[in-house]
Amino acid sequence: MYDDKTHSVEHRIVSIHQPHVRPIVRGKTNAYVEFGAKIQMSIMNGITFLEDLSWDAFNEGGRLLSTVEKYKRRFGYYPNKVFADKIYCTRDNRAKLKERQIFLVAKPLGRPSLAVENHIRPGERNPIAGKFGQAKTAYGMNRIKARLQDTSESWVASIVLVLNLIKLIGRAPLSLIIKFFEEYIVMEKSSFSHKPSMSQNY
Repeated sequence: MYDDKTHSVEHRIVSIHQPHVRPIVRGKTNAYVEFGAKIQMSIMNGITFLEDLSWDAFNEGGRLLSTVEKYKRRFGYYPNKVFADKIYCTRDNRAKLKERQIFLVAKPLGRPSLAVENHIRPGERNPIAGKFGQAKTAYGMNRIKARLQDTSESWVASIVLVLNLIKLIGRAPLSLIIKFFEEYIVMEKSSFSHKPSMSQNY
């Protein structure tokens, strides 16, 4: 900085103990600059996926298509719909989603129109925002104190795992009840088919 007469250096070390940490400018009122990993998550049927984790700032909008491709690798097909925030809804992303016959549920480009069938309604994006809030307030994702990069990344991934385990536990009782009744019905049908009729009993 002294030799080049500059006031900033790319990839400068801001923490001696954590040299992998980079300042990420967020522009928030109470935190103009944040320090830590930047992550991108997605939700499919209530299950959370950790899509990206980087210690450098990145534009989320440029990673929408990679997230869609990851979805296809996981499930073997593209999603029918994608609910996304404004930053993901660039013209390029819209065109590429259309090529893949994926319906983007988001605010359309241009002036607002009377046709609102493809607008994202209040509450439709709340699940992903809620997951971030749950991860931070309930499981300390915003207070990770691990010193090493690998340990910090494992900690983040573990919190996402816990989010999914909690979700699955909430679903477990109903699924177990359904499974019980399915097995019960099969068992009853099997016993009925082997049960002698009343005329035979008498």
